[in-house]
Amino acid sequence: PTPLPTPLTTQQPTHSTTSLSTPRDILGIIYTATNGNRWNQNDKWLTSANHCTWYGVECNTDGEVIIFDFFNNNVTGTLPKEFGDLRKLSYLGFDGNSLRGSIVSEIGQLTNLEILYLYENAFTGSIPSELGLLTGLRYLYLYDNTLSGP
Repeated sequence: PTPLPTPLTTQQPTHSTTSLSTPRDILGIIYTATNGNRWNQNDKWLTSANHCTWYGVECNTDGEVIIFDFFNNNVTGTLPKEFGDLRKLSYLGFDGNSLRGSIVSEIGQLTNLEILYLYENAFTGSIPSELGLLTGLRYLYLYDNTLSGP
């Protein structure tokens, strides 16, 4: 029998285990975690269309997601930690939905975030202290959840 080739030890993974390589990958995880097939509007999601044309998503000229707006869109499930990998995000709006669980601490990695609307959901637990890292945050609305903390 022919022996199997030995893998090269110099091979590197195509992406880090802590950061995904493309906004499309991250958006796909968000779609799954928040039951995107049940959203009121999910036009173009998970199609071959450019992710910057997907409903609720706006990008800069480099194709990086800067706005994620899902007001009153029947979004359920939980916020995945991968949101923290959308580093250019300046606006995150999930207001008026039914998201549950905790607000992930990785939200503190969104250092370009200026507007964070998570009000009128079903979030529970502590408000993550990592929100304090968002020094450019101008609007933070968390009311009508069951959150604790300062």
